[in-house]
Amino acid sequence: MLAQWTFVAVAAAADLAGAAFVTSVHRRRRAPLRYFVALGAGFMLAAAFVRMLPESAHVPHAFLFVLLGYFGIHLFEHTVAPHFHFGEEIHADAFLRPSAGYLALLGLGVHTLFDGVAIAAGFMIGPTLGLLLFLAVVLHKLPEGFTVASIVLATGRSRAAALGAGLALGVFTVLGALATSLLAERHIGHALALSAGVTIYVAASDLVPEVNREGGPALAWTVIGGLVLFVAADWALSSFGAR
Repeated sequence: MLAQWTFVAVAAAADLAGAAFVTSVHRRRRAPLRYFVALGAGFMLAAAFVRMLPESAHVPHAFLFVLLGYFGIHLFEHTVAPHFHFGEEIHADAFLRPSAGYLALLGLGVHTLFDGVAIAAGFMIGPTLGLLLFLAVVLHKLPEGFTVASIVLATGRSRAAALGAGLALGVFTVLGALATSLLAERHIGHALALSAGVTIYVAASDLVPEVNREGGPALAWTVIGGLVLFVAADWALSSFGAR
């Protein structure tokens, strides 16, 4: 049991480490952040379509829940959150809508919740599987951390806010493991489907349009780089024989 929570804590810390990396190289210049955001867009879309959707497809009405997540966030952006002043820059170096940071944290937060679920469930079956799932989760924890931190910085928020977002992802991971230990795996599929819809919306409707607005082959290839980064992590996961 102690080993399980040690691995959960390390996985959670990896989110914060990814955020710390971004804040350490950020010098309040827009160009480097644009590449991080482009990389994150590719990674998030790949995570949603390659892992999140297939792993939730077995539950009844899974794709209806995906649409609920997608259009629910769309409705939230345009009705519940008008005070975010869409399209306005709140700092000189802000180039994403302020809502994008919150939405990215929401989408990735639910996803990292299930990182904790995976680790805890693996250890409930056996220590070997638990360790393999821990390794699989850590592979994408650093990219998740720098993805959410990059988006928060790109909205004009402070470095402290970016670190806080990375820390929040880590907390979600711990909460997922705790919930699994207490409640097992009830309703995981539907929650994952909702999370997939949120993640797709943030990546495709908020981040990719910003990349397209800037244009240029370098940013386009950086989005592809996000896909390659995810494929590399997913290949490593498969090589361990872990799902």
